[in-house]
Amino acid sequence: MAFLTGIEIRRRIDGGSIEIKSLDATEPFSMDAQVTEDSIDLRLAPAGLALKRGIEFLDYIHHDLDQAYEKVEIPASGYDLLPMQPLITQTLEAVCFPDDLVGLVVTRSTFARMGIMVNCMAPKFAIGIRWAFPLQLVNLTTVPIRIYPYAPVAQLLVSTVVGQQVGYRGKFQDTYSPTAPRISDRERNSLSALNPDAVNRTFHIISRDMASREAAGLQTSSATTAPPAVSNYRVLRRILIATLGTLGLLGFGVCGNLLAAGQISYWQGFALFLLGILSAIFSGASYAVNFYWLRILDAVRQEQSSGASRQNS
Repeated sequence: MAFLTGIEIRRRIDGGSIEIKSLDATEPFSMDAQVTEDSIDLRLAPAGLALKRGIEFLDYIHHDLDQAYEKVEIPASGYDLLPMQPLITQTLEAVCFPDDLVGLVVTRSTFARMGIMVNCMAPKFAIGIRWAFPLQLVNLTTVPIRIYPYAPVAQLLVSTVVGQQVGYRGKFQDTYSPTAPRISDRERNSLSALNPDAVNRTFHIISRDMASREAAGLQTSSATTAPPAVSNYRVLRRILIATLGTLGLLGFGVCGNLLAAGQISYWQGFALFLLGILSAIFSGASYAVNFYWLRILDAVRQEQSSGASRQNS
């Protein structure tokens, strides 16, 4: 996107291809004061719309949004913009571009540094539209900020259009006063005809995808770094397998030595029988610990994951 310089903007205004005028004839547009090196300063109009007191929420399908706003004036003495209470207003300048130009409205840095967000509700200036730019002013600080009419709160960048031009045919053509949000019948009907089953199905798909991503993240973190409890269980496993296996081997070794000695007494035979049973138990316990270890480890990991989820929630 190639933006026009201030010199080119002045040439276009003088030639009449860019039409710009003030809505107040006593405070006309000043090309010398408002055209900068690469943009056009746009001033704040002295009128706006604010939410009425007592409005708890907005429903853009079932509510008449015009009834939710009231007109306010921005006098010369100033208007106190309260924290987080948007003010719908507009520029003092009304602009019309030819079909080969398009505009972009942005906040001036002076007001952004003060904590005022100047949001142009249509930052892309449509080809062929004639209007005053709709603005939304929001105080992002914790204290009221006094704003004044005719202050240069925004700036308009101008760029050329490449390709076949199609002029604006929307509902906001020739808008020169602050306007509440408008939901067209087409938009309202499409939203009213939403299928609840389809919405629920989409929500289920999104929830399932999020759950799978969280599970994958937990598996990755547990694979890279073993938690302390899991490491402790690994040490315990090795100690148990080594101890039980050693006891089993010793028991079978003693049994082999007794049998190799030849004749044995009654009590030696009884001791041999008990020693063989104990050796078999030790060997079986060693095998069981080695076999069921993975299941024990998974149970510990699941318990830690559920504990972490409860802490996060």
